[in-house]
Amino acid sequence: MFDLLTQDHPLPRIAVFGVGGCGCNTINQLAASPLSDNVQLVAVNTDAQSLAASQCNTRLQIGLETTKGLGAGAKPEKGHEAAQESAAQLKELITFADIIFITGGMGGGTGTGAIPFIASIATELNKPLVAVVTTPFSFEGHQRNRLANNGVEQLMQQANAVIVLPNDKLIETLEKKISLLNAFFESNRILQDVLLGLTTTISQSGLINIDLNDFIAVVSHQGRAAMGVAKQEKGEDLQVTINNALKNPLLEEVDLTHAKGAIVSVMATEDIELSQYNSIGASIQQQLDPSALVIIGLTIVPELECELELMIIATGIQAPSAHNAILADATTIPPKKDRFNSLELVNVSDLLKAKSRDGRNDPSYETELDIPTYTRQNNLAKGL
Repeated sequence: MFDLLTQDHPLPRIAVFGVGGCGCNTINQLAASPLSDNVQLVAVNTDAQSLAASQCNTRLQIGLETTKGLGAGAKPEKGHEAAQESAAQLKELITFADIIFITGGMGGGTGTGAIPFIASIATELNKPLVAVVTTPFSFEGHQRNRLANNGVEQLMQQANAVIVLPNDKLIETLEKKISLLNAFFESNRILQDVLLGLTTTISQSGLINIDLNDFIAVVSHQGRAAMGVAKQEKGEDLQVTINNALKNPLLEEVDLTHAKGAIVSVMATEDIELSQYNSIGASIQQQLDPSALVIIGLTIVPELECELELMIIATGIQAPSAHNAILADATTIPPKKDRFNSLELVNVSDLLKAKSRDGRNDPSYETELDIPTYTRQNNLAKGL
């Protein structure tokens, strides 16, 4: 007689940290979503009043002594100090998770300063971390955009994958009449859809399974990333669906040919065809680096409302940023010399005489240079 032994495979624990005002707003939206029980939402802020309005069970006020619960005052250094002060509590929350997502806005104080520090704790604990951050509208000014760019660059040094959502893309992509709240809702929905897709993929046993180690293998390619979800109704073109998932118009523009890895989750009904599954893999592989690691999972969901649903995360995109390109170009420009650096003084009269000798052989012309201009012009007018 044989006994069938079953092993208990606990679901991977996913922690989503929303940092600062923008991050906590995203957490509130996620809290209203039908997320799996293995997803823990964590609201993190220096502003006690804003944090109290968060609609999740886990809330952490950082920097009690640093900010007194009054926020970081648009100063990233304050946000960083606040996160440092609360490092022990942050470390405890990160320790119990298998995958870390962190989201927030760059350009202010708490998000810009605290997000890179929180990411550094995850790196220290060897936890895979995906950061999804927004950057300010252009009209918010050069200073705020400069702080945002600096924050993203610091985050790039710590996070495995960084997805940037420029707020200006909301203006370019969405209808002009859309309300501001609905515009931010659409921006947050990108993270919401990917979390739903990822938790469904990792938490369930698929026909072609994606597990935690597969996710870690793809996310280990550090750099910028792109992610998206697309649904296909019956009769729609599959290639259009793939492109919609790969190139979300609200994301920062990145060159997918530089991506080093991609994780693709396909959820479909029992009617999915082999040719469809093959086309998805071949099409995505063609758009990435030839050596990219592409892992594709398939989960059969009989009650799925659409024909199929794609969730894609492409990672390791190492294209140079515009900021770095500007710096590279600047190195080829010789430095400007101070106008008074030279100690060599020039006698204007001698210079004019030297120039005249190069252009004229008339010996009388040198004598004319000693005559004032006004007198020479009068003499010429009189025919002298």
